[in-house]
Amino acid sequence: MVLVTERKGGVMKSKVLPILTVVIGVATVAMAQQKPAAAPPPTAAPAAPAPKTNNSRLEVPEVTFRFGYAPQNAKIAHVYWLKNAGTDTMHLADVRPGCGCTKAPLRKKNVAPGDSADVEVIFSTGRYNSNVQKSATIISDAPGMAPALTFTAWPVTSSDSLTPFTVSPGLVDLDSLRSAGKTGDLDVKVKNVSSQSLQFSLVSQPDQWIKVKVPSAPVAPGKEEMIKLSFDAAVADTILNKSFTIEASDSAKTRFTVPIQKATRTGPAPTTTSATH
Repeated sequence: MVLVTERKGGVMKSKVLPILTVVIGVATVAMAQQKPAAAPPPTAAPAAPAPKTNNSRLEVPEVTFRFGYAPQNAKIAHVYWLKNAGTDTMHLADVRPGCGCTKAPLRKKNVAPGDSADVEVIFSTGRYNSNVQKSATIISDAPGMAPALTFTAWPVTSSDSLTPFTVSPGLVDLDSLRSAGKTGDLDVKVKNVSSQSLQFSLVSQPDQWIKVKVPSAPVAPGKEEMIKLSFDAAVADTILNKSFTIEASDSAKTRFTVPIQKATRTGPAPTTTSATH
């Protein structure tokens, strides 16, 4: 309320007026002055870092191998090489066979640029009696699709009836030979049962402990020669599932793979006695 004095008819009179209008006006002005400032624009989220490019590159110089003939109920092996041809380290997670009859253990999983890792594929021939083909898949962080490692083999019950050559023994069992008193370097007989001379070459052999030497001269029809096997002393205290593969010079390039097995550790063995089988 506000008191107002005014003159009316020469007489001074006073009256009280409400101040509602004044208060409203003042409040309106105050509210206008206290209007909140505009909100700042939202801050953009920081950009995610770009993913690192893997510059490793897998190269497999040999993706398939042919064992040729091999004995049943044996294990034969071949080593494949996996090369990193890129500029970053390549990580090998696994080499995964397509069936339980094949194993492919990795001995090294981190491969530096320019370096290589080996994987030994081991095939159990079991009771297969015809040409079989198996594969193993390479799993790594190298970009692109890795080739599958493949191989073929033809298990047989006996090598005596094969052509154009026979091998004896078709399987080298070092435990049995030791039990028979035969130790040291060994000979495996290869016989030419064809009508033409055959030159033999060594296609694949174990990567350690065992050395294989095939005849250097051609073998005449009906004749036989010896394949020489020499062993490192460490073999005596090692369990083995190895093999070597030879190839003849006939038109079919016939191959035979001889398993070398040893299931027990026997410690140091004499190396002075040779045995021919």
